[in-house]
Amino acid sequence: MKKPDKRKLSHRLAMMTLAAIAPVLFAHSAQADAFSLVPDSAVRVWFDRFSADDEEIYTNAICNAEATEWALSSIPRFECPDRDIERVYYFRWWTYRKHLKKTPDGWVVTEFLPQVPWAGPHNTISCPLNHHIMEGRWLRDGRYLDGYIAFMVQKGRVSGKGAYASAPAYAALERARVTGDFAFARKLLPDFVRNCEAWEKGWRYGKEKFFIGFRPERGLYDIWDGYEGTENSLSGHGARPMVNAMRWADMKAVAEIARLEGDGETAARFSAKADALEKVIKAKLWNREKKFFSMLPAAGGKLDDVCELHGYAPFYFGMPLPECGEAWNRLMDSRSGFSAAPKGLTFPARDASGFRDVPLRHRCRWDGPNWPYATSVALTALYRTLQSDAPIPATPADFTALLGQFAAQQKLIREDGKVVSWIDENLDAYTGEWLVRENMLAYERKTGRRQRIRERGKDYNHSTFCDLVIAGLCGIRPSDDGRLDVRPLAPVAWDWWCIDGVRYHGRNVTVLFDRYGTHYGKGKGLVVLDGGEKKEGFWHGDR
Repeated sequence: MKKPDKRKLSHRLAMMTLAAIAPVLFAHSAQADAFSLVPDSAVRVWFDRFSADDEEIYTNAICNAEATEWALSSIPRFECPDRDIERVYYFRWWTYRKHLKKTPDGWVVTEFLPQVPWAGPHNTISCPLNHHIMEGRWLRDGRYLDGYIAFMVQKGRVSGKGAYASAPAYAALERARVTGDFAFARKLLPDFVRNCEAWEKGWRYGKEKFFIGFRPERGLYDIWDGYEGTENSLSGHGARPMVNAMRWADMKAVAEIARLEGDGETAARFSAKADALEKVIKAKLWNREKKFFSMLPAAGGKLDDVCELHGYAPFYFGMPLPECGEAWNRLMDSRSGFSAAPKGLTFPARDASGFRDVPLRHRCRWDGPNWPYATSVALTALYRTLQSDAPIPATPADFTALLGQFAAQQKLIREDGKVVSWIDENLDAYTGEWLVRENMLAYERKTGRRQRIRERGKDYNHSTFCDLVIAGLCGIRPSDDGRLDVRPLAPVAWDWWCIDGVRYHGRNVTVLFDRYGTHYGKGKGLVVLDGGEKKEGFWHGDR
């Protein structure tokens, strides 16, 4: 048989489907919580190193001294030949743990470690809510996100004054597809409905009295760019692709949760709203000239010409877009697209009018730097599109190259010359310098006065990485009924890799690849273990 072209294998390469055996895979209840392949020492070496390198300025529920033991029981274990990707996988669990906060209202997850004045109750901010849940859905202990999701939709700021764009119903449903606990999402249905209705009704913001919410005369949601988390963007305020994709995804999720709850009227109402919004997004936000989703100004007129990474939001949330595959041409374009800089994806494409390719001395500018928040959006959109069999001009190799670039940027050279793992707010995509941090340090050097909030962005929890590894690189695709569909995007050149102890619908699942069967001793090729027991599947690709 003729060997297929690698670029045409973009969404089929390294694919295995276990749907046919899934009822057997999760039917029995024998073996419990033991990890079988990746030992404790593999976790300890990373967590102990991160804690030893750290200046622990702020603490929440789990301090550095307790971090390693927490990790041993709380996270899936991962190993691969790329030490940088492996390093950042554990580093990002190490930082995520810092943001788990026990409050009188239960567990929450924070964005900043220090208290910031624009936060809501318990220092929570809804801007990274979806990233927090998508990342945290893989934690083996469900208490953290049970508390966080319930708090945010019942007492936090997910709509109204001070709320950033988010899609809590969508994220809660995605998490239920990992845990199997759909009853939790069903219990919060009235809160999800109330949040959707609040966004539709809208509210006024700032001295300009800018309207944030649904504008029925054009069928889209408007937002001030800062409340999408994208302050000082080149495209500005109006019907932005991200907020509209979020509202679409949330209404689709509310409809699905209502269906599970047996509430046909609510399911039909929100399904109709989502369908109507989807049509308008495709008709009015798809820029036919740019072949990309872009912003429609609040004042009306033509679509903005600026292409920004959040234009991938409709792909991120799984909107069916067979006619929009050309949007992926911009991702890997090293001359005028998002890959024009060596250290990371820029938020606006390089050809955007007003693009800044020099260090920026404003704390939160989105007109040139790399933002991990937006990188996570783009890479999640990419892995989901590749795994969906959509024919796009991108490959698994593109995904892993960008994931490697994302990992490489997460470090800092200290004044003593030591290189330590680091995640902060935004990055100069040409030099690798953490811009917000450097801006604040420059102020201290100039004035001799320390910033009121010291190391504001240190261990910043505003993006994902572990989910990109588990669901993207290792290819675990959760489902409603517990069936397991594994479609890895890991490099063809790797001889081995493993994600061990994933808690999925109440079972412990391990997915590994062992080309020769000698690294793990569990068989050749792609292997899935349930509680240590090998399950048969089938493999597509050219490994």
